[in-house]
Amino acid sequence: MIPAQNLKSTARTRRDEKRKAKQMAFAAANPTMVGRSYQDIGETITPVQRPGYEPKPLILVAAAAKRQVIGYKNGIIRATYLYMHEFKRKPVVEGSTCLQDVGLFFAGHRKSNQVTAR
Repeated sequence: MIPAQNLKSTARTRRDEKRKAKQMAFAAANPTMVGRSYQDIGETITPVQRPGYEPKPLILVAAAAKRQVIGYKNGIIRATYLYMHEFKRKPVVEGSTCLQDVGLFFAGHRKSNQVTAR
């Protein structure tokens, strides 16, 4: 470790010392402008207390907000699943299957484009 007395002052330390001296001179000349940047009006503000009002703890407010966010996300996911199901669903064939389609299937034509193109 280098002893403190052997350190030479650099340009930066000299600038810092000059700046500190100027700041100290300004603070001595203007004591009201240095320090607080707000005005102390000297009165305290008391909140209005309504009868029967008890504020909720912050942890309960945060938990309720989290539940609402999760419920909102779940609603969006549910809506997207319903939308996908509604528009990608194959038509329901009621009753018996067409015998031509069954015959083509058993004949080895199992691809969908071969079954529909007759």
